[in-house]
Amino acid sequence: MEKRLLDHLPTPVVCEDGERRVVYTNRAFRRLWKPELPAGRVVQRFFDLVSEPGALFVDALALRQQASELLAEHEAGSVFGVLLADGRELVCDYVPLFDGGRVTAHVWSFRDVSEARREAADDRAAREVSEAAIVARDSFLARMSHDLRSPLGVVLGAAQLLASGDASEEQRESLEAIFNASHMLLQLIDDVLDYSKLRAGRFVLTPRVVDLWALLDEAASALKSLAAGKGLEFEHSIDPDLPRWARVDPARLRQLVMNVGANAVKYTDAGAVRLHAGRSPPPAPPMLTIRVEDTGQGMSKDTLPGLFDAYSQGAGHESRGTGLGLAITRELVELMGGTVQVESTPGVGTTFALSVRVDPARPSHVMKPSRPPPPLTPSSGARRRILIAEDNFFTQVILKKTIERLGHAVEIAHNGLEVIDALGVGTFDAVIMDCQMPLLDGYSTTARLRELGYDRTALPVIALTASAVPGDREKCLRSGMNDYLTKPFTLAEVGATLERWLAAGPAPKVSKPALPEDPGSDALDVRRLEDLSGGDAAVLADVCAVFVEDMGARLSDLERAAESADAVALRRIAHVVAGSASNVGARTLESLARDVELERVRQNGLVAHVAELRNQLDRVRGAMTRLCGGAL
Repeated sequence: MEKRLLDHLPTPVVCEDGERRVVYTNRAFRRLWKPELPAGRVVQRFFDLVSEPGALFVDALALRQQASELLAEHEAGSVFGVLLADGRELVCDYVPLFDGGRVTAHVWSFRDVSEARREAADDRAAREVSEAAIVARDSFLARMSHDLRSPLGVVLGAAQLLASGDASEEQRESLEAIFNASHMLLQLIDDVLDYSKLRAGRFVLTPRVVDLWALLDEAASALKSLAAGKGLEFEHSIDPDLPRWARVDPARLRQLVMNVGANAVKYTDAGAVRLHAGRSPPPAPPMLTIRVEDTGQGMSKDTLPGLFDAYSQGAGHESRGTGLGLAITRELVELMGGTVQVESTPGVGTTFALSVRVDPARPSHVMKPSRPPPPLTPSSGARRRILIAEDNFFTQVILKKTIERLGHAVEIAHNGLEVIDALGVGTFDAVIMDCQMPLLDGYSTTARLRELGYDRTALPVIALTASAVPGDREKCLRSGMNDYLTKPFTLAEVGATLERWLAAGPAPKVSKPALPEDPGSDALDVRRLEDLSGGDAAVLADVCAVFVEDMGARLSDLERAAESADAVALRRIAHVVAGSASNVGARTLESLARDVELERVRQNGLVAHVAELRNQLDRVRGAMTRLCGGAL
């Protein structure tokens, strides 16, 4: 009966007796091995068959060796990665049978894992394609955000400048329309980026201790203004049992309240919107509950299931938005450990109920809710000189006019090199630095300024960027910047940021460093570098850094060519090394490279000669490091 059962198994099976002689093979094994293999007793050992000429296995010897290790241990086990000549992959499983402590039989079976391997490989390939697509999408969205924010900042800035002047009532109405449309576009950009990050699992919450009541009051105040614009009543209340202080991500909690509340205002044409905040009753975990009720048009039951899908809306909601707000709400609520529910009756209204996890906290190290910046007014302090580093002409104009209205003098630099030049001949009290500029970007420029002695107190550097990529603020601060402004900026934000950092005295004038007479002896001709850089410290540092990095790679190539005795590659690479060394005045390095290029070095001395080139490059690097006053 056992043999009949084994004969019908799809898995190839072969059995040996205690002497390792084959006593049974099932049908699947005979089909796998060779059609003429008899069904009866086979006196050969199985692994003698494995080693036969023309056997199925790609590496029969390796299989035999691994199987012998299993036999020696007298324990069940497997041999993985058994390859057949036809491309299939098997796993060989081994089970010993015992009688009174003695092995009486050996059972071998073979599982075909080819399809599983192919599926796994296909899954990996699909995952790699998907990940590459996500990276490409995120890169595109970040670029799109940057390219939209820059002109949007100009539009908003120009409108604010006009509104702060003597505009007529009709002009103010037009400017209000510009403000509203621009902010709607900005919100759409932020929604697309947020939704993309949420769906990709790359959205990170940053919880802090906040005054929960104040945060909710602030959001309610903004919603009340929205409702008043449509002639709606707005009511809000907070349950006294709700902890006042809590640890939560304040920006995302406010976003949740605003998304749901603004949605209620948007789809309510008459009546009222009510917002109530409370907490889940004990002993349940501490959850903040938000309930928003409206007297709007309501929705049918058929509409509700797709309400939180991206880029979709309920019936009757056409042409009022992208539908991203509620999709983001659901994703954020789930990320914050909560739930969101909705009830609606056509013609009566809709109720959204959401909950998020909050941890009660003590009122210490509190992050206060953000407040609108103060209105743009002339500075009460002394007139200061501000350097704007920005390559976009329209942004230059808006910033210049804004800062001049604050009572300060302004100069413009179009790139980082011009910033360093301007500070070398003049004194400024602050720099507003665009992060993305040609020739030398804002990050590198700021780092260079700090190296030259302009510390954060004496010369505040305020980043200006259209990027909305997570971690960008931290990147700015790491480079040595003091603060961070995002395009589109408001005029009041620019004014408040400058006021915050202009308490320090004027920045010291730091002259261009004089080149030492002989930092590297024969390793480096400093006069040649001075001519090459024009005496500009930033250009000098860039030239030296590029040379050292490039020469390191070239010498690695030269070492490989020497080891393989590739004469053509040796001449070609040595020619490049000699030319570059000549350009920067590294005379000894040039001479050593010329010896290789002109085949003056014996074959058996090439490796040692290239090692001497490497030592000489280290001397040049040391000389350049001392010359630039920092590591290369």
